[in-house]
Amino acid sequence: MLSSSPPHPSSTLGTRKPKKPPPITPKRFTRFFTPRSSVHGSSHPNSLRRSGRQLQDITQAAINRRPNAFRKTPPKTVNFADIMPNPQPETPKVNSRKRKTPYLSPDSSPALPSPSKRSRLAAPPPINILEDPVVHPAPIKCIRSLGSSARILQRSFGGLAAIGRGFHRDHCTSWQEQTADFYSGSDDFHQLSQGAPPFCTASCNTNGLVAVGDEDGWVHLLDTDESTSSDFTKAHISFQAHKNAVMDVQFSSDDTLLATASGDQTAQIIDARTQQCVHVLARHASSVKQVRFQPGDDKIVATSSRDGTVQIWDLRCSSGAHPVHSVWGENAPYASTIRTLAAAHADSAFIGSNGPSIMASKSVKEPMGKSEAFSRRGDISVTALSFLPPGREHLLLTASDASTCVKLWDIRGRYSRRGPALPISTTRQPESHNRHRHFAINSLTLSGDGSRLYALSKDNTIYAYAASHLVLGHAPELAVTDSSRAKHVANGKEGVGPIYGFRHRNFHAGSFYVKTSLRKASGDRPELLAVGSTDGCPVLFPTDENLLKREKRRGDDEADDLPEARPLKSPFLASQRSLSRKSSRSGFSSLLTDTIPIYEQGTPLIRGHDAEVTSVTWTKDGALVSVADDFSVRCWREGGEARALRLSGEGEGRRWMCGWAAVENGFDDDE
Repeated sequence: MLSSSPPHPSSTLGTRKPKKPPPITPKRFTRFFTPRSSVHGSSHPNSLRRSGRQLQDITQAAINRRPNAFRKTPPKTVNFADIMPNPQPETPKVNSRKRKTPYLSPDSSPALPSPSKRSRLAAPPPINILEDPVVHPAPIKCIRSLGSSARILQRSFGGLAAIGRGFHRDHCTSWQEQTADFYSGSDDFHQLSQGAPPFCTASCNTNGLVAVGDEDGWVHLLDTDESTSSDFTKAHISFQAHKNAVMDVQFSSDDTLLATASGDQTAQIIDARTQQCVHVLARHASSVKQVRFQPGDDKIVATSSRDGTVQIWDLRCSSGAHPVHSVWGENAPYASTIRTLAAAHADSAFIGSNGPSIMASKSVKEPMGKSEAFSRRGDISVTALSFLPPGREHLLLTASDASTCVKLWDIRGRYSRRGPALPISTTRQPESHNRHRHFAINSLTLSGDGSRLYALSKDNTIYAYAASHLVLGHAPELAVTDSSRAKHVANGKEGVGPIYGFRHRNFHAGSFYVKTSLRKASGDRPELLAVGSTDGCPVLFPTDENLLKREKRRGDDEADDLPEARPLKSPFLASQRSLSRKSSRSGFSSLLTDTIPIYEQGTPLIRGHDAEVTSVTWTKDGALVSVADDFSVRCWREGGEARALRLSGEGEGRRWMCGWAAVENGFDDDE
C-alpha cells in the first residue's frame, strides 16, 4: 500500500518560472518613446486639429522661422571664406571703444543717425516757380430781390430764419424792395359825400369787399377785386347802421356778420347779407371805441368804451332784464354780457386801498386835490382791443389813452364790477416816457405768428413788444438798470417793456383816429405794417427783423429834404401839419431819450390824400385801403406801375389822380 507524502521543496521550486524584467524591443521603444506628433505627422499629414492648422497658416511666414532669426550680435570678425568663392575681404576695423556693432540692415532701410546728435539741415537748391498770369474773374451782378418762385421755395424750406436748410439770409433783398411797388391809380379812388368824413375801415376775410364807416353812421361796402367787373369808384352797397358816428367795424371769420361800434354808446351785430341788426350790445355809459370778435368763435365779442370798461358779450344768451336803451327802445334784440372789466386802466390814485398799483404811472407823482378827481381818473378811455391768436384766444389785450401800458386779461376769470379789475400782467412803459410824460395808445396789432405786438403810441412811435414776455408777465431780470429792476420787484405786476420801435419823418399820430393794420405773409408777399398819418400819407414798415438795422437819427437838415405829399387844401390842416412836424423835431426828439433801438425804415405813400389819413386795412389779395379826412378812400395796389409813376414826371397828365410809394434818390436807377 502506497502512502502519500508531501512533495519535496526542491521539486516545488523547480516547477516555478523565474520572473525577469520585461524585455525592451525596438518596436515597443518606438511606440512608447516616439513623439506622437512626429508619428501622426509622418503617417497622417492632415491629422492636425483646426486650431493647429490655423496657427500653422498664421506662423508659416513668420520672421522667427527664418534662418538667423535668433542670431545674436554678429561677431566682431567675420570670415567669408566658407560662403564666398572670391578672395577673402578685409576684416572691418573695430573702434577702440567697446560697443556693439549695429545690425545689418537691407539697402531699402538705411541706418538712422543717433537722436542725440543734431541733424544739419542743408539748404535745398533754389527752385524756379513759373507763375501763371493773374486772371480776375468777372464780377457777379447782384440782383435786388429774389423772384416769386425763389421766394416760395425759400419759404417752403423754413424761411429766412431757417438754419441748415434753404437760405439763412437773403443778402440780395433790401427793405425798400418790399414797399417800393405800391401805387394807386385814378380808378382806385372813391369819393364819399361831403360832411361825413370816414373814421374806420375793415376788410372781409374771404373776398375783396371793404367796409368803411363814416361820421353820420353809414357803412359803405367797396369792392377791391380787380378780377370782377365792379368799379371801386362806386359803392357796392351803403346802409345806415347808427344815428351817430361809426367808430370801428370788423367782420366775423366767415364774413356773415359785421360788428360796428358807435358813438351812441352801443354796438351792433349786423347780418352782412341782409344788412339787418341781429344783436344790440348796449351796456356802456359812453361811446364805444372798438369791437372785436374772438378768434375761432364768432359768438364771443369784446367791446371797449370811453367809460373805462371792457365788456365781454355772448351772442347766444339773451339780456333778460336789461335796461332799455333810449335809441333802440324795448323791442331791440339786446345781447347779454358774461364779463365786465371795470376801470380796466384806472389810475393808481383811483385804486386807493384796493391794492398796490399795477400801473407804471405810480412812479410819477401827480398832486391830487379833491376826491372828485379820483372818480374822474377812473373813467380812462380804453382805446384799443386785441385777442391773441387761436390757441390763446381766451387772452385779451387792452390799451388806453392814459399811458403806453398794455394789459393782458383772461376772459375766463371772475372780475368784480364794483372795483377795478386786476390784469394778469402789464407791460412796462418806455424809459423815455418816464423821463418826460406819458403818451396814449391808439391801436394794437399782432404779427402773423403772434410773436410780436405792435402798439401805436401818440409820441409818433410804433413800439414792438414780445408777446411771450407779456404772457409770462413779471420779469425783473430783463430790466435795463439795477435801480429800475428793484422798482419792478417792488411793484410785482409790471412786465417787460418794448424791445424796439418804428418811426418815420412822414408819420405823425395827431389824433386818436390814426390806426395801424398788418398784412400777413402769404405766397411771395412779405409781412408789412401799415399806419395812417397826420401828414396825409400812409406809411409802410417791413416787419422782417432780419432786414432791420440800427440807423442814426436824422437831423433837421435831412428832415427838410423829404418826398412831399400833395399840398393840403385846408389852411388849418396845413398849419397843423407843419406845427406837428416842427414839434416832433424840436420837442419829442430833444426830450425823449430812447433806450431801445428805433428804426426809420418806412416808405410813405404820397399824393393819394389831401388830409389826415386815419384808418388803414389790408384786403385779402394784399392791397391796402386807406381813408382820410378829405372824404376819400384809396386802394393801393402792388405792381411795376409805381416805378413808372415815379419816373414819368408831371407832363401829359400821367400822374393825374394817382399816388405812389416814395423811395430814396437813386433807387430807380438802372443797374
